[in-house]
Amino acid sequence: MNRLLVVFLTIVLTSSCTFSTAGELMTPDAMSRLGLAQAWARPVHVPAGAQSIRDQQLFVHEKTPHEYVIITAAKAAPPATAGTTATDDAAKPAVTSEPEIVTLARIPLDRIGIDGAPIGRAEAERLASNEIRRLKRRGVDAEMKIITSPRINLYTIGSDGLLECRNAETGEPIWIQRVGKPSLPFSDLGVNEKYVTVVNGGNLIQVDAENGEIIREVRTQGAPAFGALNSGDFAVVPLIGGGVEGYSLYDPERVPFRERVSGTTLAMPTKAPNSSKTAWGTSKGFVYVMELQGKPTVQFRLNTDGIVSGRIAAASGNRFFFGSETGQVYGLRATRVGEVLWSQPFAEPFYNRPLVFEDQVLIRSSYGNLFSLSVENGLQTWNGSVPNIGELLGVLDNRIYSTTMSGGLVVLDVKTGKKLATFNNIRPEHFIVNDLTDRLYLVSNDGDVQCIRSEGANLPTLVSHTEPKKSTITATPETDPTQAPAQTGGNDPFGAAKKDPFGGGGGGNADPFGGGGGGGNADPFGGGGGGGNADPFGGGGGGGNADPFGGGGADEGMADPFGGSPF
Repeated sequence: MNRLLVVFLTIVLTSSCTFSTAGELMTPDAMSRLGLAQAWARPVHVPAGAQSIRDQQLFVHEKTPHEYVIITAAKAAPPATAGTTATDDAAKPAVTSEPEIVTLARIPLDRIGIDGAPIGRAEAERLASNEIRRLKRRGVDAEMKIITSPRINLYTIGSDGLLECRNAETGEPIWIQRVGKPSLPFSDLGVNEKYVTVVNGGNLIQVDAENGEIIREVRTQGAPAFGALNSGDFAVVPLIGGGVEGYSLYDPERVPFRERVSGTTLAMPTKAPNSSKTAWGTSKGFVYVMELQGKPTVQFRLNTDGIVSGRIAAASGNRFFFGSETGQVYGLRATRVGEVLWSQPFAEPFYNRPLVFEDQVLIRSSYGNLFSLSVENGLQTWNGSVPNIGELLGVLDNRIYSTTMSGGLVVLDVKTGKKLATFNNIRPEHFIVNDLTDRLYLVSNDGDVQCIRSEGANLPTLVSHTEPKKSTITATPETDPTQAPAQTGGNDPFGAAKKDPFGGGGGGNADPFGGGGGGGNADPFGGGGGGGNADPFGGGGGGGNADPFGGGGADEGMADPFGGSPF
């Protein structure tokens, strides 16, 4: 009896474990139905499965792409249909089309040879030439070409301090390095073309992204709230007490900077693609944008309608997209003074980071409703929202892959939001959000990473972002510093001396409703100016009541808190 009970429990437990593991990742049946293929599936080096993964990040090393020698040939034409006569062929108009070119082989130039070093271009071309000769003997006319493909790496840090870098297209490990102390917590990784930054407790560790060599280790001055972000010349660390610290990535002798802001940082900052402009939200209802190339400077801050507690999304052109807890969604361009592209209200709070795909901003509310907004004007591109959405995984073949509120997998059409498929047995509790390429990355509870691609998409394609149309609004002297200021002097009450009371100059009777000007009756609502009653809402100016919302101004009194100083 006891033996039968043991056997029964063993079968039940084994079946349960098998179902759980299989349910976490994409099944072959689901991939077949969706026209997908598994690129690779490998375990990462973590001590206790996915729960011990502290951070995983994908990074596109655009300055060092992969190079391949490929062998291509024209695809053989299908045989003629049986029963076709010469008369039939003559009656049909001649149709000429370019033959389909297929890739027969791909040889990476960085393939490791028998000597343990990359084979290089000469050896790759020699191998390709030998293969072309073999194909020719079989009647196949082939040729070789040199192509490039994005180099995408996957970086993983575990709770034991094991940092690994692997090829995100093949899953093959590139290097593994143990860093820091396992007794101290590890946080988000900072990654750029040259370095990986690890935050371990109050220590910041800089690692060479090419080979994993530890460059240096420094003690942070404040207590890190999250991890690090590599942006521009600095590794930026948000602090628990508010503000951020920055440590030079390229000059170890450079003194770290510390920037104080209003409120505490609520999520990791975000860097714009191909830029060093970085944005984050604070608990006081502000979104800060900082330039981190050269001298670090807060360019502006935006007073948002509600707190932006989730991480901000970014797109090319120094654009940022985010939603607030009161339901306001913003599109923002990081110019010198900040440009709000659009702002749209919704009756639902937003806490999740949006996903930008081409000309769409995909953003999920805390109620599980997914909205699709135009990057150009923020208007909805779908007919309403899609309910029961959990976390966005990425977009592949114009299909959105997401979890449901109950943990299953759902597939949506990216242009319409229509549900295409739902898989309740596939439950990706762990995943890597990918807004960079046309790949999906799921992670099992055991720490196995599964990379999924479209059938036939052997090489990755980077996600592009549509630039919004240029604004047609004519610039004014307040927004365009290149326009000439109004002149002063003379006696013409409508000219240049005693300034036109409805114009833009200065003097004793300066226009109380115009722009610019100075003196006793300077416009309290216009722009520029100085003196005692300088415009409290305009731009420029100096003195005690300098505009608290404009640009420029003096370094004293009520200097602009949205310009370069003191914030």
